[in-house]
Amino acid sequence: MIKTVKRTYRFRIYPNPSQKELIEKTLGCCRQVYNDFLSMCIESYEADKNRTINKYDLIKLLPEYKKTFQYLKEVDSVALQQTVIHLYDAYMNFFRHNAAFPKFKKKKNDYGYITMKINNSIYFAEDDIQIPKLGRVKVKLHCHLPESFKFTMVSIARKGKYYYVSLLGEEEYFDYGEYIKESLDPNNSIGLDFSLKHLFVDSNGNHLDMPTYYQDSLTRLAKEQRKLSRMKKDSSHYKKQLLRVRNLHEHIANQRKDFLHKVSRKLANTYDYVFVENLDLQEMGERKDNLKFGITIFDLGYGTFLNYLKYKLEWLNKKLVKVDRYFPSSQLCSSCGYRKTDLTLSQRSWICPECKTKHNRDINAAINIKKEGIRIILNPSN
Repeated sequence: MIKTVKRTYRFRIYPNPSQKELIEKTLGCCRQVYNDFLSMCIESYEADKNRTINKYDLIKLLPEYKKTFQYLKEVDSVALQQTVIHLYDAYMNFFRHNAAFPKFKKKKNDYGYITMKINNSIYFAEDDIQIPKLGRVKVKLHCHLPESFKFTMVSIARKGKYYYVSLLGEEEYFDYGEYIKESLDPNNSIGLDFSLKHLFVDSNGNHLDMPTYYQDSLTRLAKEQRKLSRMKKDSSHYKKQLLRVRNLHEHIANQRKDFLHKVSRKLANTYDYVFVENLDLQEMGERKDNLKFGITIFDLGYGTFLNYLKYKLEWLNKKLVKVDRYFPSSQLCSSCGYRKTDLTLSQRSWICPECKTKHNRDINAAINIKKEGIRIILNPSN
């Protein structure tokens, strides 16, 4: 059965100096429109709290607003219109209790703007991409776009000194549905136990050492941050140094994402089921005791890894199954089922008093997670 799935493809672009200037001008205009229209929404609410703002009434204010600020006509009009729409959505989501109240945008933050593909206004030509107002911009196509992929929305973003274009659309794929689900083999599965020392330990007795990109760069980050703190704020040197700090953070983030993408892809291609614990990583990172998991959990990116793994498995009609976080995976003997209730966090290995099996704490937990995961998929009602 042919189905469609929403997909986003992001590519790095290399605008020339005049195109960079226009991108920055567009970002500035979108920021101004967002902030001014947010002020209008706040003033309207304070004047009459029973009045509901209409999205189209806000959009109708834009032409008159552009007459006051003539330079807004130099940038993509669709981008300004999309800014108003996104502001409205963010504003109404607060009253629907779906999000926090929208904040005013700051010039120093990295963000992007969205435009639409209208009458083939955005297309690829050799090594370039045609973007409204910008013209043809050099692009690095690191992957092939499927023929079935159709996009209507495009985002142009700045991250540090880098610029990216993201294509948001839909792609067709053949959904094997129940045929694939019936062919999934529970034995072709693996259990993963989260590890602070590594990234995870699996039920086959292996572990994956996650490179500590952030901690390895702390010395350099501290040095660059000290330089920034000594400079006069908003001066030319301050802005250049701020860009260096941001580029370093972006480089670290890209290193981590690249590693996690490769690991999750390998697991998704190899196994039909992957079983993990449903951990509260945010709570673990915010602990105030002597364990101080915060920086380590952040550097590992385990939550990001699970997100990557989940959607990669779903694309292949496979499954990521989460075991309850209160399941005593470390305390149970994977051989006989005996539960050692007095097991402490500092004990990395223990011997079962029943069957005399010596267990590595993490490997034993991963095996128990796999067993519990198989039980869940075979007996979902129990």
